[in-house]
Amino acid sequence: MTNQSELQGVFYAAEFPLSWAPLSRLQPLQTEQWQYDSVALLRALAVIEAPIAESDRDVSSAAGKSMERLEAKLDMALNLMMQLLRQQAELPVPHPVILHANSVEWTGETVPETSQTILLSLYLSPKLPQPLLLPATVSEVEKMGGRARVKAKFMHLNQEVEDWLERTLFRFHRRSIQQSHSRQYGEN
Repeated sequence: MTNQSELQGVFYAAEFPLSWAPLSRLQPLQTEQWQYDSVALLRALAVIEAPIAESDRDVSSAAGKSMERLEAKLDMALNLMMQLLRQQAELPVPHPVILHANSVEWTGETVPETSQTILLSLYLSPKLPQPLLLPATVSEVEKMGGRARVKAKFMHLNQEVEDWLERTLFRFHRRSIQQSHSRQYGEN
């Protein structure tokens, strides 16, 4: 189903916890809320994963040292809260996923039908156990024994959601290249 020409542009392939539910119809207010929540989630993920710049590490002044202590306390509180959320959350089973800014492909045992409208719940990071909720239309289902490969196109995403998805995918892709390079050359 996925050929080399479809893997052009910004995409990321990994295993993510994923679930889907059929949608009988899209309600504009609900779709707007999903888009708002998606942007908030993607922004939060960018902040959580952002490295601290060297210029931000100036702790020579008393104010700098106070800010560093405050930031360490906030980091600790956020980490504890995330651990609690992960313990409470029942994440779906991880699936091999290829994620684009406007579509997704995954392999699973229980899959929707072609042309079905679904709500996709995709957990992008264990650091933030909140799903990205994206309405989609199933464009292809390819049966492979007891499993199937599903391709779905996202529906009704505004430009801001698409932009943040592209940024997130680019960041994930860049990080995977850096990790691959580090493994290849034995760097830490």
